[in-house]
Amino acid sequence: MKKGFSLIEVLLAVALFTIFATAAGIAGVSVINLNRFAGDEVVAGQYAAEGLEAARSIKNTSFTDFATPSGAMGVIKTPGNIWAWAGTGNSTDSGRYTRQITLSSVNANTKKVTSTVSWNYTTGQTRSVDVSTYLTNWKAAIGKGGMLVYGDGGTTTDAIKYKILDTAGAWSTAQATADVDSGSTNKYLRIAKVFASSTRNEKVLVSRHYNGTGQWIYAQVWNGSAWGNVVQLSTWNATTFLDVQNFDGTYLNNGNFMVVYSDNTVIPKMQIWNGSAWSGQTSLTTLGTSQIPTYVVAKARSGTNEVMAAFFTQASDVISEYYSGSAWSAITSHATTAPLTTKRFVDFDWSVNTSTTGLLNYTNSTTDKTMRGRIWVANGSGSGAWGTVAAAAAQTNNIGAIIGADRPGINEFQVCNKDARATPTIVCRKASFSGNVLTWATPTNPIVGAATDTGIQKSFGVEYEDISGVLGVNVYGDNTTTPKYKKYTASTSTWDVSPTNMTPALGGAVKAVRLLPKPGSDDMIAFVSDANLDVYSFVWNGTSDTMSSSTAHGTNGSAITDYWFDFAWDRY
Repeated sequence: MKKGFSLIEVLLAVALFTIFATAAGIAGVSVINLNRFAGDEVVAGQYAAEGLEAARSIKNTSFTDFATPSGAMGVIKTPGNIWAWAGTGNSTDSGRYTRQITLSSVNANTKKVTSTVSWNYTTGQTRSVDVSTYLTNWKAAIGKGGMLVYGDGGTTTDAIKYKILDTAGAWSTAQATADVDSGSTNKYLRIAKVFASSTRNEKVLVSRHYNGTGQWIYAQVWNGSAWGNVVQLSTWNATTFLDVQNFDGTYLNNGNFMVVYSDNTVIPKMQIWNGSAWSGQTSLTTLGTSQIPTYVVAKARSGTNEVMAAFFTQASDVISEYYSGSAWSAITSHATTAPLTTKRFVDFDWSVNTSTTGLLNYTNSTTDKTMRGRIWVANGSGSGAWGTVAAAAAQTNNIGAIIGADRPGINEFQVCNKDARATPTIVCRKASFSGNVLTWATPTNPIVGAATDTGIQKSFGVEYEDISGVLGVNVYGDNTTTPKYKKYTASTSTWDVSPTNMTPALGGAVKAVRLLPKPGSDDMIAFVSDANLDVYSFVWNGTSDTMSSSTAHGTNGSAITDYWFDFAWDRY
């Protein structure tokens, strides 16, 4: 006899089905809601980033108009396609999102800008995202000075000196920085880099030292009146790779300073200075077997705490990883070979025109005659994506030390290298981008220098004027005691045919060059070291487009291939 289901069994089955169906439905709705929120957040982040760019545009047009409003503000584009303040907020995307921009004073010429975008996620539930940056009155910044730091102990002592350039263009007398090793004097300086804060009267000096058997990297802080807070970042025993730059630093949007450096292992390290104390050492993502960094480039993305770090290693690889503001990404390997392990075969620059986008430059063959580039586009959420690799037109000789310069006002870079010819030439290419697509072009007269120094160091410097972006400058040596420069006219993509001599002649042949544009000005400053291990400065006048006579500084550097000197413009 067949039995049917009892009423109790039927009710129990219905109840269990209802429970499981409800749970499945709730889970499905949760997934849908999470996906929806993620999509909403990306769109809101894009509107918030646009708000910062609008504020930057208003600031560049008139700092008075930029600084005057208070409270929450909106922005609109005028008929001339120029951003302006309007009301207390904006509705975007058919009213779904509301954007408000607020300003808070850091000092008389610097404002913290916060762009907040909110939206109704569900009825009665509001969500928001906000991004911030610091914007400075560049017209007031024209009068700013800076600081030169240089080695003064040759290869016998660790003496480091500094000079201050005042707002009138006069140099102070030389004084000593802090003693990095508390009394021992045999760790002479090989490489120095100095960085300036935009949120406080502060600079950070990072320096690498050598005593014949061991190497050290130190950092110290200038608080506006004195040096202190010395920290040893790393040390290792090695007598090779003495004149490479295996560290770099960058200030974040929150005012903290980050230094990224090697300790002669395959895992790069970092520390943070927060204005009061050093954080202690933490590790980045490992670069892989034999990938010990020889060159490090670390650049913070404007208005964020995100950082791109690019490495050229002892295995001849080019590797990058990205800091989201709290953690480092997995690595991306871009190149696996290069002509040498000791030259600077990597560079990265953020576009000053499009703050979400940066260009990585590198080489990828033992006989590579082609500069290669790749565009990174940040997504506004602590990550981003690389575009495809693009190759410039081949040059006659193998690629050498590379450096690029970002052009204000347009999505464009000028990238130059010192090739591997017996008497090297300096060759330049133009790189432009749309989205994540990179396009190379060859400017007219692309060989800027017909003969320059044979060392591994970069015996040239290329930069654009900071405001106009219509003129680029390349300062270089041509195996003589007279530094030269050529101008790049951006409107016609043309380098000068003939160089202009810089005067007076130096005591020895030109060896290494640093060229630094003055923030908020079309002026620049160039530092040139010579075969006598002296360093000189020249000032580029962006109004008359002329170079000043030289000023002599340190006379006791470490080696002709070393960058034992550096300069930072004041940004506070």
